[in-house]
Amino acid sequence: MNSEGYEGAAPLDPLGYGEPLPLEVLFFPLGFPVVLRTNSPHVVEAAREGWEGTQQEFENPPVELRVIVRPSSAENSPDSLGDPVFRGQGNLLLFLWAKDNFAVCDLDRTFCFACLSPAVAQNHEFTRYHFLDGMAYCCLDQHYLTPLHASCVTLDGKGILLVGGPGAGKSSLAWACARAGLTFLADDGMHLLRNCQEPMLIGKPERARFRPEAIQLFPELAGLPRFETLDSERAFEIRTSDVPGLACATRCQPWKIIFLDRRKSGPAAFSRVEGAEMRRRLSQNLAMRERWVWEEWEASIHQLASFEALELRYSSLADAVAQIFKLA
Repeated sequence: MNSEGYEGAAPLDPLGYGEPLPLEVLFFPLGFPVVLRTNSPHVVEAAREGWEGTQQEFENPPVELRVIVRPSSAENSPDSLGDPVFRGQGNLLLFLWAKDNFAVCDLDRTFCFACLSPAVAQNHEFTRYHFLDGMAYCCLDQHYLTPLHASCVTLDGKGILLVGGPGAGKSSLAWACARAGLTFLADDGMHLLRNCQEPMLIGKPERARFRPEAIQLFPELAGLPRFETLDSERAFEIRTSDVPGLACATRCQPWKIIFLDRRKSGPAAFSRVEGAEMRRRLSQNLAMRERWVWEEWEASIHQLASFEALELRYSSLADAVAQIFKLA
């Protein structure tokens, strides 16, 4: 609420409650409503670049993001901020880069606010990737979704989760499958819809993220507009809409769960993974939250027990793609 909304004389406002936030835009990341209020056209543009084109699919109360851009005595460009600090207790979550660049999330209320310096706000990719996405998705994961550290494609409309740790090749294999004609849902981050009778996977197909060495595997990436993510890996993203002929989808039902075991040599081959081991592997990358959230995440992952889980040992992307096509 701005200070002019109070009756009588305007109260003292050392905390910035009355900061005018004249810009208000509604977006639908992952199909959920998110209201952004800010005083900066740069923040609106950062959100638009990441979320424009997403359509509403759920009628939940909107997540509210307030982003205030204030003058800073320091330069505080993204390159000067160093590593972030993330801390959480109960329903509160903190993202901290510097005293002029931070975010606080009340996950229970799905309400977040951030303060940014002008130099950070003007870097749309940094603002979107580290602040807007982080705040919105953390709130959605608190109430509606279970995050999965996996990429996803569909074969004949049936969802194939590709799961693995850093270096397992999730992004590269998902992209190789998409180039071979499968439908692309996400390169490195999926969500499982909670509290529903039939498991549903939700992806973010609007962008794909790669490490720099991916250009050696996929030379066509060099000719596409690229966006630096400014994280510790110095990765880059592309818009999938810039790729002619690429088929994308936002939702699918799961069919196969494939754990990736990338090796230096050897043929591609599948082996079966039992249900208990599948659930353990899917849960091991979940960041701790409040107990009730964790229990709902675990319950949703247990829903996947009825789907076949496999391990794919491979060294060649072409061989791995060929094995996945044989599942049809």
